[in-house]
Amino acid sequence: MLNSLEEEEICSGKYREMSYLDQRTGKTYTNLNFWSKSLPVLNEFYTTFYDPCLNPFTSKSRMGKGGKVKIVPLDLSLLTPLALAHWVMQDGSRGTSKGLYLCTDSFNLDDVKRLSHYLDNKYDIKCSIHKSGALLRGQGGNYRIYILAKSVETVKFLILPFMHKTMTYKLGV
Repeated sequence: MLNSLEEEEICSGKYREMSYLDQRTGKTYTNLNFWSKSLPVLNEFYTTFYDPCLNPFTSKSRMGKGGKVKIVPLDLSLLTPLALAHWVMQDGSRGTSKGLYLCTDSFNLDDVKRLSHYLDNKYDIKCSIHKSGALLRGQGGNYRIYILAKSVETVKFLILPFMHKTMTYKLGV
């Protein structure tokens, strides 16, 4: 599902447009839904990012299909500028202080710290770790990586060549 209708252009091909009324706000929102096919060659990536061991104390937000837990792989060399661009396009958002949030809600705090340290050590991207809204309200929740405003230019340099033009607004472009 796309984040907004402005991103419709990146969904070339078949998709289904659906509208719904948000009972809380009284506003009507429109989504574009599309489906992709799974290829057996991609199974290696699935096993890299999902732990087959089910931990009964794991929050549901960290579970994938079949009860498998989302994990950060030990080999962070997979986090290339291209991968970071896709991460920002899908799960990045502008912060109120011109920084950039990366959603890491599905990972435990140790994994989020490892990702943050990797971004700093590999790309000199300065980050902090913020509690998500639910965690702040004492309702469980998780942590997110916040890329400091002073590092957004570094991020732009690394990932703009890989970003679709409809997504560059996430970098303030």
